[in-house]
Formats: sequence, C-alpha cells, structure tokens
Amino acid sequence: MTEVIKFIPNMNPDNLTEEHNFFIRESKYLPVSTPSPCPIQPIHRHPFYEFIFVTKGTGTMMIDFKAHVMQKGSLYLLSPSQIHLPLVTGEFHCYLLRFDLSVFSEKTFFENLSIFHFDAIVVEESRYALFETLLATIHEEFYTDKQLRQHTLSNLLKLLLINVQRLLPDVVNAPLETSYFSSLNQLMERNNYKITNPSEYAHKLHIPIKVLNSVVKEYTGLTCGDYIRSKTIIEAKRLLSYTNMTASEVCAQLGFVDTAYFSRFFKRETGLSPLGYRKTTL
Repeated sequence: MTEVIKFIPNMNPDNLTEEHNFFIRESKYLPVSTPSPCPIQPIHRHPFYEFIFVTKGTGTMMIDFKAHVMQKGSLYLLSPSQIHLPLVTGEFHCYLLRFDLSVFSEKTFFENLSIFHFDAIVVEESRYALFETLLATIHEEFYTDKQLRQHTLSNLLKLLLINVQRLLPDVVNAPLETSYFSSLNQLMERNNYKITNPSEYAHKLHIPIKVLNSVVKEYTGLTCGDYIRSKTIIEAKRLLSYTNMTASEVCAQLGFVDTAYFSRFFKRETGLSPLGYRKTTL
C-alpha cells in the first residue's frame, strides 16, 4: 500500500485531523520577557507526534517536568501524551514537524522505531548537515505543488525517522525488543497511565513477564514495575499541574482505589503530597 500524506491547507499546526495528518514549518522566536503567571489550563494533548530540531538558540526545553539543555543540534521527539515548554534565552530557530500514524499505511514501520521513547537527542556536528538538509527538503516539498508530492513526502519522512533511529545505541535497535517496548508504551497510553500490574501488560502482549522485564530493563534501566510507576507519576503531575481535578479525582483517574494510598505513593515518589505538589506549580 502507498502512504497518504493529507496536507494541512493553512498555517495552523494544531489542525491535524484524520483529513490533515502532516505539517512542517520553520519557526523563529525571540525570547520573551519574564513570563507572567498563567491560570491552570485544561490539559492539552496533541493527537500527533512532534519533532523539533533546533538550528539556533540556547535555553531549556521542559518535557514532562524534566529540563533538557537546548542548543544547536538538539532534537526533541514528543509523543501525543507529552507536555513541553521551551524556555529560550536567546534567538531561537527550529524546524517543527508534526504527524499522526495515519501517515503510515504499514503499522510495522512505526512499531520498529523506538525514537519517540527518547525525549531528547543531540545530533553531533558530523551528522547535523544531514538532518538540516533533510528537513529543509521536506519543508520545500511541503510548500510546493510538484508532481508526486505525497509520495516524495512519505519517503522523506521515513528517511528522516530512520536516520534518527540510527543515532540510538545498538541495544535499542533490535526489532523484536523495539516492537515489545513500543507496544507496551502504546498500551500504557491507551490505559491513561493507570497504575497496573506488569503481568497484565505481559498478558496483553502475549509474552512472559520475564521477557517484558528484560526488554524494559534494556531500554530504561528500570524494572517493568518501576517503569510503569514512573509513567503513572508523570501523568499525576500533568493532571495536578494542568487541570483543576481534585486529588481524589486524580486518584480515581489513575486507578487507585484509596486516596490515602495514592497520597502516600505520590509522596514516596516525589517528596511532596499531591496538593503540596500542586502549590509548587501555581
């Protein structure tokens, strides 16, 4: 089958739908003066994957409450559930590319990629020109009306993602392990990152729990249980930071049956109670 790129007809990158599933632009920003506090906003989840490649600028990229140093060659790989905020200290240039999985007709292509489980990568100088050229070519192709444009963009996007995959260590490039790890993350996302016994995910993946533990350990250095808990904590922080849900509502959303236990769990992992953590984000 042929991949179908559905073009966004305007400059609104948040307009990705089943009809519009691909967007790229070259963005330039100047640093903002000291930002004023903003009220809690409803949590905003993009229904697409996002790829940010920095061509100029310094600062910090916050991704799910973790700070990543921003510099020329920084590459940020964001999944639909993630929240991010660039804090720039100087002029900032980047390529911004967004797509959803309907771009790919064959699921196996994306399942064999592990790149979106790594929030940030720094592209070394020896590889920088390759990525800048690829993105510039995609950008040019997107804004022209040449013959076979859809096919060209599909192939260029695949080439870009393959080259990102090749930046990763060999241990995360084994196809079978990558497929298991990707599938686990998709299951957790569909489950809204609820606290879940690892054996439930192993059962859904039709693999022994020992195999799942081994795969997660190779990718993250954590046991499967610790990895699931880390994702649950990140989701709890998102809900406490970006929604008006009470601690009891967050507790229920994440699959805890006891608010007191949820509070102990959250404090053990973060050092703060849920309400104490919320106060630090206001």
